[in-house]
Amino acid sequence: MADLTLRDVDPVLLERILRLAVARGWTREQTCLVLLEQGLFAIEGEARGGFATSEEDALREAISALRDLPDVASP
Repeated sequence: MADLTLRDVDPVLLERILRLAVARGWTREQTCLVLLEQGLFAIEGEARGGFATSEEDALREAISALRDLPDVASP
């Protein structure tokens, strides 16, 4: 998996991310990945033009399956 570095993150946004991480028992990295995935899914849902219907359906099913997995804290 590739690394991603964010610079100049608003301190209020960072604090919100960290609070969510603590509340869910996730690492910062897990929290950011979930937020990116869900945010991307929401925007893609609004756009509706970026993917063919079969691709949208497959993506929606995959994300749904991931949401159904139990939360597992990293060691």
